Amino acid sequence: MLKEILKKDEIAAMKARDKAKVSILRLVNADVKAFEVNERQDIPDSEAIKIIEKNIKQLKEALSYAEQLNDEEKIAECKFGIEVLTPYLPAQLSEEEVTSMIKEIIANGNYTKSDMGKIMKEIMPKIAGQFDRSKVNPIVKSILG
Repeated sequence: MLKEILKKDEIAAMKARDKAKVSILRLVNADVKAFEVNERQDIPDSEAIKIIEKNIKQLKEALSYAEQLNDEEKIAECKFGIEVLTPYLPAQLSEEEVTSMIKEIIANGNYTKSDMGKIMKEIMPKIAGQFDRSKVNPIVKSILG
């Protein structure tokens, strides 16, 4: 399970005295633990991936803000955090692969422009953790014309 991998890596980082990596993994593990406490169940890998995606998204937002302020220290910190967490995500799909998946969904479902929400609802679970969610909507719009 991804939960155990994250915990083992946090312990390894502690032993290596890698404070930056420990800090990042500790935040993710805290979110995982919070999920388990709130839901009263072990966390499935799909939810752990969502937590990692959420943390990466927050780091990317902080990175763009730090770049606007030219805060070199914060920029380096955010980039490092993204580098640490990205390997825990499943293999990423290319834009071409996602485009072909969307075209297949549209063809099989006989969808039109007004069915954008239905298309999004169908594609999102298939690409969860494997593609940047923010890039899906523009792809669907371009295909529908």
